[in-house]
Parts: sequence; C-alpha cells; structure tokens
Amino acid sequence: MAGATTTSSPLRRMESVCRHLLPASPPILYQNPLGAIRLESSPVIIGGMVLDIHAKPSMQPHPGTTVPGMVKYVSGGVARNIAECICKLETRPFMISVVGNDMAGDFLLKYWRSAGLCTDVSNVFDGSGELIAGVASVGAVEKFLSPSWICQFRLHISTAPLLMLDANLSPDSLEAACKIAHESGVPVFFEPVSLAKGSRIAPIAKYITYTSPNEIELVAMANSLSPPEKYTFVKMEQSKNKAKAVEYLFEMLSPAMFFLLEKGIKFLLVTLGSNGVFVCCKESTSLMDQRKSEMMSFSTPLLQKLERCFPSNMLVDLPREGSSRTCVFHFPAVSASVVSLTGAGDCFVGGVISALCGGLGMMQSVAVGIAIAKSSVESEANIPDKFSAATIADDARRTLLSAKMMWCK
Repeated sequence: MAGATTTSSPLRRMESVCRHLLPASPPILYQNPLGAIRLESSPVIIGGMVLDIHAKPSMQPHPGTTVPGMVKYVSGGVARNIAECICKLETRPFMISVVGNDMAGDFLLKYWRSAGLCTDVSNVFDGSGELIAGVASVGAVEKFLSPSWICQFRLHISTAPLLMLDANLSPDSLEAACKIAHESGVPVFFEPVSLAKGSRIAPIAKYITYTSPNEIELVAMANSLSPPEKYTFVKMEQSKNKAKAVEYLFEMLSPAMFFLLEKGIKFLLVTLGSNGVFVCCKESTSLMDQRKSEMMSFSTPLLQKLERCFPSNMLVDLPREGSSRTCVFHFPAVSASVVSLTGAGDCFVGGVISALCGGLGMMQSVAVGIAIAKSSVESEANIPDKFSAATIADDARRTLLSAKMMWCK
C-alpha cells in the first residue's frame, strides 16, 4: 500500500477539524518505501478502502423521524474487503488504495497505511440485515488513484498472478491498469461494485478475464456496451421452487451473458443471491497462467481438506478444450443462518481469487468462493474473523456435487 503518516491521533483529529474550517491544500501522496522491497508475486488489488457506517434499526424505520437502533463502524470498501479475505485465506495480496488523514483514516489504518482524502460510506439496513440504502463517498479513490499513481506499481502488476480492479476507479485509471496487465499477460478480475459503476467496464471489456456482477449489474454492463439499452431484468416474485427460479433467471440473463462473452470477457461469475452463481464462458477459454499461480500460497489446511473431499469424478473444470461452444453452469448457494449480507459478494470474489492463485481449477474455485460467502453471511463483520477449513471444504464439496450444466451450445 502507499504511504503513511507519523502524526499522533489527537493532532490528526485537530487537523481534520481545521480542514473543514480552512481552505484545503492539495494532499500529498507518499509511496510506502517497503512497497519497493516487496516484489514477490502477489495478486494485486486496486480500489476502494472506506469506512462503513452500519445503521440497523430495532424497529420499522419511518420517513421523517428517527428510530432506535444500533450504529457501528466497520472497515469496508470492495477492494479492501476482498484483500482482507484473501489475507485470511493465507494468500498475500498487494493492495493499492488511498485513505484520509482523519478519523476514518485512523480506523482504516489498523489494517493498511496510506495517505489521501477521506472516503466514507454510510449504509442503512432493514431489521433483517439486508442493505436497503447506501450513500458512498469515494471521490478520493477516483481522484488520487490516478493512472500516474498506478503506473508506479507497474512491476507489481506485471509480475502478479492476477490483477483485481473495483469500479470505484476512474475510467482512465481502470484502462491504465488493464493495459499494464495486458502487456504482461496478467489476467484481470473486474468487480462492478454497483449498478451505477458497473458500466465502467465498457472501454475495458476486451481486457477482462473475470467479472462478478449480480443480476442488475450484469444487465447494466451489457447495456453500456450496447446502446440503445436492449437488455432487461425483471425480478421474479419470491418462489420456494429453487429449480423454477434458476430456470427463470437463466432465461432472463442469458442474452446479456452471451453478449458480454462476445465482447471479450472470458468468465462471467453472475451472483444470484440465495439462488447461487452462474458461471458462463467459452469451452476453449484457458485459465490463468498456472506457472504464476504455482508461486502463490493458499491456506494449507484448507487445501489439504479440499484435496481429500473433491472426488476425481466430480466436475472440477471446463469441458474439453478446442471448442468454441458457450457453456453456462449453475452452482447452488449453501444454506446459511443469515446475520448480514454486506460482505458476501466480496468474500465470494476473495475466495475465488485465492483458490485460483493457489492453482485450483475454475469450478473448484467458484465452489470455494461460495463456501467463503456462506461464512460471511453468518458473521456481523464484512469479513469473518477467521474461516473454518473443515466447514469451507465440506460446503465447497456439497456445492460442487450439486453444480450442473445449464447450457453448452
């Protein structure tokens, strides 16, 4: 990560008050000198590192008035969450982001050190823990994670087994990072973040190896590449029949999925909430450079348990090479006791990236990601404090056993 400050916490808070009262001076970004030493191959994560403010009412909210409830600070940001998840799976990432020299920055610097302007996000939940509204302030990420700043880390990106970008970056920065990765044959994982920002994939689609949109983000991404908008998604009414729901989702989303593959994206991992994940790709698509992935570490206890629990006759990778057929697979979600859904998508991506970097196949990696996401929804934190290797291995096995091919033509 970039940068650090040695100023005491009380003084930083006084300076933060002054910045609100006096004209702001241009911030200075500092490169962490330790970053120049750390050149081992690590997945590079670039994007938002923000302070989440979670507000959960204890009764039904009413417009125009306050209600009792609980408010707490949580380290957040899509890229930050993914990086933390990867760390806890014993794969060491290299993260590039910015934080502010203020209270939020103090909080975030417990995990990483950087310098820049404050990036805060405030989320409002309903009583069940589902996100019902969110206001994100990530202007500093867009402004200060500039192409020139990212280019300082060219060596880290070019030697990485994988580059993960979240859509909080500006379009210019996304393109600059993608071009560095493309020049060195490094696969790129694009996380769309939100409906509004997912459209930033349009100018960089040809560089993207993996992306992980939900249903509405998928449609927005397809429409950003196909003006005028011609792809739609109508949410199905709640149904207890999972098979019927999955068939409906495939029917609704397959046109957008197939279109995005034609635009150059290699693997679509479409998250469907409690209905699981669609994996959409061409049969002949190759995975990330295994020579690089073999250099990466992965949770040894988890890897050992996965090797024992994945039987040899299980669907563990794509069908035969040498074909241009389009294939769609469905992986079911694992039943869970839901506490909070905020970190599930990020943990899914973190699990997939860690598994890929550890040398697992695409199908195995998706199963691991789903198992990690299940652990997340059963935790109040965005990222659980720790993962149980035995539980994840068992959940991944059950998911992989239940996976099925939806389409291959």
